[in-house]
Amino acid sequence: MKRLLAAVLLLSSAALAAPAKHITSPTEAFGFQPGTDRKLADWKELTAYFQKLGSESDRVRYEEVGKTTEGRPFITVTISSPETLAHLDHYKEIARKLADPRITSPDQAKQLVVDGKTVLVVTCNVHSTEIASSQSATEFAYQLATGDTPRIRAILQNVIIVLVPSLNPDGEQLVVDWYKKYLGTPYEGSNPVVLWHHYVGHDDNRDWSSFTQVETRLAVEKVINPWHPQILYDIHQMGANGPRIYLPPWVDPIDPNVDPILVEAMNALGVNTALEIGQTGKQGVLVHGVYDFWSPLRDYIALHNGLRVLTESASVNIASPIEIPFEKLDRGIGYDAKVSAWNFPDPWKGGAWRLHDIVDYQIDAFFSIANHAAVFRERYLNDYYKIGVRAVNRQEGPYAYVVPAEQTDSAAAARLVNILRIGAVDVDQATADFDAGGKHYSRGSYIVRLGQPFGSFAKTLLEIQQYPNIPEYPGGPLQRPYDVTAQTLPLLFGVTAVAVDEKFTATTSKVDVAKPAGGRFEKSANGFGYLIADRTNSSLYALFALLKDGVRAYRLTGAGTEPGTIYIPQQEGVEARLAAIADKFPVDIHAATAAPAGDALLVRLPRIALYQSWVPSMDEGWTRWIFDQNNIPYTRVVDADIRKGNLNEKFDVVLIPDNSARAITTGRGGPGEGAPAPAAATEKSGKSQSSAASENTRGPKQIPEYAGGLGEDGLTSLKAFTENGGTIITLNKASQVYTSESSEVSDALATVNRKEFFIPGSILEVSVDLTNPIAFGSTASVPIFYENGPTFKTHGGAQSIASFTTDKPLLSGWIQGGQFLKGTSVIAEEPVGKGHIILFGFRPQYRAQSEVTYKFLFNALLYSSSTTQLLAESR
Repeated sequence: MKRLLAAVLLLSSAALAAPAKHITSPTEAFGFQPGTDRKLADWKELTAYFQKLGSESDRVRYEEVGKTTEGRPFITVTISSPETLAHLDHYKEIARKLADPRITSPDQAKQLVVDGKTVLVVTCNVHSTEIASSQSATEFAYQLATGDTPRIRAILQNVIIVLVPSLNPDGEQLVVDWYKKYLGTPYEGSNPVVLWHHYVGHDDNRDWSSFTQVETRLAVEKVINPWHPQILYDIHQMGANGPRIYLPPWVDPIDPNVDPILVEAMNALGVNTALEIGQTGKQGVLVHGVYDFWSPLRDYIALHNGLRVLTESASVNIASPIEIPFEKLDRGIGYDAKVSAWNFPDPWKGGAWRLHDIVDYQIDAFFSIANHAAVFRERYLNDYYKIGVRAVNRQEGPYAYVVPAEQTDSAAAARLVNILRIGAVDVDQATADFDAGGKHYSRGSYIVRLGQPFGSFAKTLLEIQQYPNIPEYPGGPLQRPYDVTAQTLPLLFGVTAVAVDEKFTATTSKVDVAKPAGGRFEKSANGFGYLIADRTNSSLYALFALLKDGVRAYRLTGAGTEPGTIYIPQQEGVEARLAAIADKFPVDIHAATAAPAGDALLVRLPRIALYQSWVPSMDEGWTRWIFDQNNIPYTRVVDADIRKGNLNEKFDVVLIPDNSARAITTGRGGPGEGAPAPAAATEKSGKSQSSAASENTRGPKQIPEYAGGLGEDGLTSLKAFTENGGTIITLNKASQVYTSESSEVSDALATVNRKEFFIPGSILEVSVDLTNPIAFGSTASVPIFYENGPTFKTHGGAQSIASFTTDKPLLSGWIQGGQFLKGTSVIAEEPVGKGHIILFGFRPQYRAQSEVTYKFLFNALLYSSSTTQLLAESR
């Protein structure tokens, strides 16, 4: 075996000598060197280049692994020695065996470590205006395809690099097209005024724990899961006025489910990379600042036993250079960009900052990381196996989570299980009743044992988060979380999942894909019509489908029925339609034993106007995704459409997703006269895509055709719409357009000192008025996802629908200033003329995760097209 390996290495070394034929450089392919001012290769050019490189070099393999949301190729570029590329399946199998100690003994693992390669996945350009890495990726690949230095030879011999040149190809193309359109104008370098991912914009990097988007699924299922990388290098950009580049170590807190070996390894690799960048003479390198390591929404790999190395480089205006005086450099968590410190020893002195600077820093970081992966190949492979052994033999509880078969919403329970399955978590389903933790569970219950290689991913999604209180200094104020602090999916989905500490036994079968309970249709023999209980999102999806198909439907509100129950009277062809609905949705359709009498709401299909601001709102995109997934019809409207007036002729309801009141009314996403520059895109949660920009950098001028927001004309048009019977629904911060001391709904937090109140993303409990149609199908108390939104005081004819009844509403995450919430409303309804405004102080459809509160939004939409009816008693 050793002789064979030696022969293979000798052949590989010969193969790694100078390439046999000419290999096209990026400069030759594009007509400019990557990083050149005001020059960008778009996705068509990039894919053509990588395809050409793969055909010319035996060190490079190009593969299209799927299609994006808009149908573009989603590609990987695998780079290693020719010998390794010829046997990729063999090395993939080694990685699989090292990932699972249940099938690999320690002795087998020793030999696999000898034979294996470090797998390094490199992900670029998840945020599309952070454009440099899509360009840098061509240089990574070209230098590895043509280089013959000792470092490159070591990398190719010891590492398999799986390069993803863009995690969002649609956005890469959009941003380059937009940039080129305004090149040479006063608007050069401005942000696109639409989301740069078709649905979720900047939030595509918050999808790693729910897998809603096509691109996330491709990255997980086609790249990370099959390759089991030991290292994932994730390349980003940040604000222009801070450090020039950031690397780990992370600031506290770190998710306690991340193995300590990984934390130590990320610290060591980040610091080593920072050292090697600094050794080139580059300044402004920061470690241990800004970014914590808490949320799996933006981290998948560390909960799958690999290192995540993040770099965040200072941005420019897309590809246009900027000038930053030294005195304009800023400060943040763990750094002052003007002051030397242990973690920031050599501050940048200010001046011109260009795209090629970003590319140069990224190239240095990439080759440092790849070389480290080569030099310490055995360490990385050994540690990977060791972390898996520790995961399988975990000593801390709980032993498992049980998802009981009896759930209010079987579709939500199935979605929860399928998220775990996509995340490579083993899930079993009981084939007989069993007992665990002193409780009895029925056949069909799901069991998630945590003693498995990726049990930490399951645990962090299923458990209650307890984000720690960390003072900025001893006795000082609390450090504010960087991002979301809670992701407990059972709470967000309205699903029961029970932690069981003690080991138990059950007869089970493995789950591949979980399926919800089938729908049931009971044909009526008496002609009194049909009833559908309104307890799940599926019942409302079914109602939307029936209304879309022209079926007459009511929601019962009278005595003797559960409020909101859907009643379908007998009508021509209704049985066939209801049978089709039961085939599609997990709903029970029962024959009514008598025709319902009393109060009811006659429901029509609501004509929905979904407002699209030119300060792009990620919440608008998430809303569209939910509507499109569930065939809920809507029309997107922009400022000019609303300003025209006569909205009642076309719409029953105008839905305004989360965005700042300023963005909605004036079209400005941040301070200053222009739209915020892409130079400072950050990852802060809860912002619009454009307002996720640095607030100390003035961007290019605002493009006139997209300026102004709704303005006075738009607000006047919306006022006329409600007075004539229309409904306006506002989500989270958008509600502040309609809160004032003079209105019947005011902002209860308007005068609260924000140093004393801060909730960046936690799950809180609210109490619900079940008599209100907006609350149909709800329980008396509900978990909501809350992130620094407004809460309300209602006056006059306004009503509170959901409210905080305690100063300790925290269910999962972190809260500061809970006492300010007690007694305030978080869903309110204000009558205006013949119509009304329904205000939410949170996002009920938050990132397509908070399924338990979807019903409030759907109910509000359906209420907008409902009319009160009195059903006559049957005779």
